[in-house]
Amino acid sequence: MFKLTMTFRVEWGETDTAGIIFYPNYYRWFDRAGHQLLDDAGLPTVELNREGYVQPILECGARFHKPLVYHDLVELSAEITEVKNKVFRIEYRVKRDDTMVAEGFEVRAWAKQTDSGIREQMSAMPIPQEYAILLRTEREVRKGS
Repeated sequence: MFKLTMTFRVEWGETDTAGIIFYPNYYRWFDRAGHQLLDDAGLPTVELNREGYVQPILECGARFHKPLVYHDLVELSAEITEVKNKVFRIEYRVKRDDTMVAEGFEVRAWAKQTDSGIREQMSAMPIPQEYAILLRTEREVRKGS
């Protein structure tokens, strides 16, 4: 299905006192790549939000294999691996050279946000057919920093 690969360097502010990447930054990278993936698939988050659609995370996780340090060149791939009626899954792979350093995933719902007069609420809904087709498209995009 749709896949995005990004390359960038670990920044100094992303490391901890031991000089290795501070683990919450992986989730920040996953989120950035996930939104870029949707944008590149033809589903820009800003436009979806204007239409009232949101994609809240229902589940996420990561497994860390090797450390990254300041200035390492990172290759992060994000791929939509599953599209169901109301949810889709994005899997992430983080590599340094050809070495897998981390893996992660998000399961996101498709929801409509409405204003109840008191506060905003979300209701899960089926992914509109035209959007599901875009999520399932076989395509790969590469971006460098």
